[in-house]
Amino acid sequence: MKKILLGVLVAVLFISCGDDNIGKDGKSANNDTKQNSGFVVKDFNTDSPDCDQYVLMSTSHGDVKIKLYRETPQHRKNFINLVKNGYYDGQIFYRVVPGSFIQAGDYTSIKNPKKRDIGTNDVDYTIPSEIDPSKRVHKRGALAAASYNRGEYSSGSHFYIVSNKKVKEKEIDAAEKTYTNELVNMRFREIQKPYSKELAKLRALGETDNSKKREHDKKVNELLAQARNELKGKEFHYTKSQRKAFLKDGGMPALDPHYTVFGEVVEGMDVIDSISSVSVYDGRPREDVFIKKITVVNDTK
Repeated sequence: MKKILLGVLVAVLFISCGDDNIGKDGKSANNDTKQNSGFVVKDFNTDSPDCDQYVLMSTSHGDVKIKLYRETPQHRKNFINLVKNGYYDGQIFYRVVPGSFIQAGDYTSIKNPKKRDIGTNDVDYTIPSEIDPSKRVHKRGALAAASYNRGEYSSGSHFYIVSNKKVKEKEIDAAEKTYTNELVNMRFREIQKPYSKELAKLRALGETDNSKKREHDKKVNELLAQARNELKGKEFHYTKSQRKAFLKDGGMPALDPHYTVFGEVVEGMDVIDSISSVSVYDGRPREDVFIKKITVVNDTK
């Protein structure tokens, strides 16, 4: 799949803090291929307050107010900086999976919304993931970043908003198991680092020497077993309140292990539902749905 995101098996209230967050076929969850959109992003957001911030997104279907989470500072700061650059103004939602999510972020859609490769163009940088399903989940209304390399890092500009209303217990259970496996894999990658040269050598020799291949596989399995043992009893589980929210309101827990949730809709979910229900062809709305403008609300700077 050659689109940025997400598959599904994938503005802003800039306040002073005072005292006091997917693939075309709807299946593949990643994309490692992108093209530079050509947009030069200027740094207009060097100062970013340590608090939740808000944006107002005006669309051709109505207005949506979104909270950006304090706990995802890199994604929050980047999104506001893009808003201040006017990056999203005039873009279309180039991908809609009816009843599931809507997606935008390709700057080239402004000049030519009908071109076929919309969704493959991105800014020239990425963001380290800030994934943490123990705190931020793909509940209905969640704002999340498209990603590359199975969630290792996020697209600099592509985002999606979840509209799905129905979640089953088995989907929640499956997401828990998947994220537990992700934690094991992350730990495995850490503990195998001191052996990387040795393993690379054995892997190369193993192409022509079966004994070296067996030696390589044995070492990998030993390190993987070590990672599993270290995480035994520390398996990931959603909280009772998270489960209740999924079952009551909806969401997409299957995406939690792979994509950073960095915000949520606080007003205008009916607008998201309206966009999410448009007629589509091959993942694209038959009639373009525009982001008129995203603005930072109460920006005092």
